[in-house]
Amino acid sequence: MKVKVANLSEGYQIIEDIMGLTKYPIVPKNTPVTNEIIEILNAFQVEEVDVELAVKTDKKGKNKQIPPIKNDKQHSIKHEQKASTTNLGASTFFKQYIEAVATYKKEFIRWQSGMAVDIAKIREFLIPLLDLLDKEPKHLLSLPTSVNKNDYIFHHSVSVGLISGYLAMLMNMKQGNCYQVALAGCLSDCGMARIDPLIFRKILLNNEDKVDIKEHPTNSYKMLQPILSLKHEVKLSVLQHHERLDGSGYPFGLQENKIHLFAKIISIADVYHALVSNRVYKEKVSPYTAIDIISENPNHFDSMIYETLARWIVKYSLNVKVKLSTNQNGEIVYIDSMYPTRPFIKIENSSDTISLVEFKDIKIKEIL
Repeated sequence: MKVKVANLSEGYQIIEDIMGLTKYPIVPKNTPVTNEIIEILNAFQVEEVDVELAVKTDKKGKNKQIPPIKNDKQHSIKHEQKASTTNLGASTFFKQYIEAVATYKKEFIRWQSGMAVDIAKIREFLIPLLDLLDKEPKHLLSLPTSVNKNDYIFHHSVSVGLISGYLAMLMNMKQGNCYQVALAGCLSDCGMARIDPLIFRKILLNNEDKVDIKEHPTNSYKMLQPILSLKHEVKLSVLQHHERLDGSGYPFGLQENKIHLFAKIISIADVYHALVSNRVYKEKVSPYTAIDIISENPNHFDSMIYETLARWIVKYSLNVKVKLSTNQNGEIVYIDSMYPTRPFIKIENSSDTISLVEFKDIKIKEIL
């Protein structure tokens, strides 16, 4: 049956592919209706859709139709934004961060329909946010990493932009170049909008999925190529951000001397944020474990950029509250420069202070 999107609610299921301007559907058939799906349909100005009542199998193996739930979309969105802001603290930085992710998500949905990148929109939220981060860099350690896994790509893009831009600042690059690196980092995955959206929800990827994903740097480059206000270095670094110094990266398998400095910065920011974030197929690790993992691949990443990231994490780690792999909480009270990722931890509600250098089986699970 056909239902107007204005009257759509949870409890229905889309029964026909809803197509945009690309070869992949905006919403594939057999997708349950959620507030997020309704938001996507509204963004694409879809007026009505073919649906049926969703079916759920009970404990006895019988199929039962799920009654539609009253659509209170605006309340849901406001509640989600309020909850996110509360969880992150009420600072100006995190309020703007949540708004930035929401804006990026809307832009990504537009790109999925085949529309062009509006670079002014990206600059509008990213540059002021980077300037705020420059004043309060400690916020980089507590960027949201336990988010709705379906929203990971949006958080990842904004965060990679911020981490890349701030690394450029720490490397004493000119302000204009720092902004360019941030924009490149934020837009490096815009080409993901040109692949099958179902990939983002899969736990296991088949070979065809992997091929599609490896096309995203090229897709991103093509989407940015017509933007005259973007420098060539930005477009090139987006194309190269998955290249590795030893030639093991993609899409071209370039060696170190062929990879632009901007791309080298983004590659480390990209891997670091992916490691510290919950993803559909992998749980997050702490910043300290992430740094250790990156260090295990010295032939992949620029050592100067890696050391810049590691020094920054150490600098803002003193007195940080953490959870250990033993599920004990504690506070970092001392960092040995020889072992920056294995600090001394004062255990909460205890007189004990332990050195993670001595207790090698204990790791920092997460920052609290």
